[in-house]
Amino acid sequence: MAPEPQASYDASFRDEGEYALWLKPESEVYDILKRIIDRLAAEYDAPVFEPHITIASGIRMPVDEMVGRLEGISKTAEPMTLYLGDTDFRDSYYRSLFVRIAPNEALLALRERSLREFRLEHEPYTPHMSLMYREMDPGKKKQIIDSVGKRFDLVFMPDKIHLVRVSGPPETWNELLHVPLLTP
Repeated sequence: MAPEPQASYDASFRDEGEYALWLKPESEVYDILKRIIDRLAAEYDAPVFEPHITIASGIRMPVDEMVGRLEGISKTAEPMTLYLGDTDFRDSYYRSLFVRIAPNEALLALRERSLREFRLEHEPYTPHMSLMYREMDPGKKKQIIDSVGKRFDLVFMPDKIHLVRVSGPPETWNELLHVPLLTP
């Protein structure tokens, strides 16, 4: 597959906000997860957000520098297939309810390269796709898992890496740009 043109953005844009790198599912997998996220947000007064896997967060640097680094990362990233598995929860707002992603070499290499390029701390990484951001009783989270499913046997191949402004509450997050990844 021929790569699409590299990222374009407004070079005059200046922002001191915080950014993250995401992978997003495409088409059917996106639609399935988005419906669940939207339903849970409505039922439990939680924020709405896009289905995504965070590769790196806490990025703070000039936009033109971020774009250059992101384009370099995208050119060396290996094609990957991501498998969604068990539904789980944590006592954490941003990991309140999520689906685990089976780690693989290409995903972990993309994360490591991203952390190096953006000069970020190496922290433990649990690849996941959140379904809900909200603090609540663990017993209630178990009931929600029973209703949405204990396992998601979904597969997707990300074809872009997204640079997303994540300052402020989730409903204000917005994508600045995306760059293509190699696909098989």
